[in-house]
Amino acid sequence: MNLISERLKNIIIISCLIIFSIGVFNIFMQSNAYALKMNVKSPVFQFKKGMGALKGGYNYTAIQHFQKAILLKPHFAKAWGEMGIALHRLGFPSLGIVSLKKALSYNPKLVWARKFLKKYIAEPAR
Repeated sequence: MNLISERLKNIIIISCLIIFSIGVFNIFMQSNAYALKMNVKSPVFQFKKGMGALKGGYNYTAIQHFQKAILLKPHFAKAWGEMGIALHRLGFPSLGIVSLKKALSYNPKLVWARKFLKKYIAEPAR
């Protein structure tokens, strides 16, 4: 009797694991299908990729994505501003300042861009 109940318990556990694995697999496939549907020619998509790269410390990659976003939407102020930050971090402070000024010319309400611009201009070595 004890052996039968132990086997039954194992069968139930294995069945639950299989059902759970199928559910996880379906969620994984749906998320990949969604990712494939994303429009890589969207400026917002390129901007988000740039933000991810910037947060990860990949400044050069971030600049590339921000440039793609700007090519698709030239007046994309946030992309100009974030590219300015990435350029400054990469060692091009003058280009960073120019990019931040461009961002503020398109959207003067970007408080964070104004803050970084003042900080970068105040730095002694450019």
